[in-house]
Amino acid sequence: MFNLVKDDFDENSDDILNTINKMLEKNEKKQIKDKEKEGEE
Repeated sequence: MFNLVKDDFDENSDDILNTINKMLEKNEKKQIKDKEKEGEE
């Protein structure tokens, strides 16, 4: 059972990592934008 899960993860790991990286990147850009907004106020 564990091997099945591990194999599935290995196959999908690139997709998962890409998704996580995109989420982190988007979140980082949002934080920068929010900080810039705070500076303007």
